Amino acid sequence: MDVVKRYVKTVNYIKAASRIEDLFTVGSLHYEKKSGTMNGVKAVWSNAQYRLLFHSSPNEGGIIVNALLEEISKHYEK
Repeated sequence: MDVVKRYVKTVNYIKAASRIEDLFTVGSLHYEKKSGTMNGVKAVWSNAQYRLLFHSSPNEGGIIVNALLEEISKHYEK
């Protein structure tokens, strides 16, 4: 699949998720919460080479009200 098409598909998954747990069910995203210096950042894979790093703001009921795309990162590259 084209890199841009996969990016759009991944962003659409994030936009469609009402709860962060909705992203767990899409295995190809490889959802993870970052820790250490990236504490609070969430990551999903766009493809095997790129991942999207984002922050999400859930309300008190756990519903995502905002998701801010922070970076498109080439995985394992410094």
